[in-house]
Amino acid sequence: MHLNAPLLDLSYLFDISCGDPKYVYEVLSIFIDTFPTGLSNLERLIRETDDYDAIHKQAHTLKSSAGIIRIKGVYDDITRIDTLSRSHSGKEEIISKLNNIIFNFNKALPLIQAERGRNKPTS
Repeated sequence: MHLNAPLLDLSYLFDISCGDPKYVYEVLSIFIDTFPTGLSNLERLIRETDDYDAIHKQAHTLKSSAGIIRIKGVYDDITRIDTLSRSHSGKEEIISKLNNIIFNFNKALPLIQAERGRNKPTS
């Protein structure tokens, strides 16, 4: 992703939703409800264990969400963690990528919550 890329890119979500605000709201709600927990699990596994298989499994699980809700660099960093953990190597790089993911996710979360609010069903 380019350095001047936006922090949050929801174009793919808008494409697959065909402009349906209810669909956008539901997908963003699922993301907000599940991604932080998954990221927290990934952080715990990376910082407290050398269980590369569990790290790989958790990173792989987060990758699909990161492909729909595109936060700057997060998909690429998760993909790199996924690749490195599969080869049971690169712990320092994995930690560096994790730190990037956490930083960008925390910056983007208020934007994601605001977008969800804009798409909240009125009925």
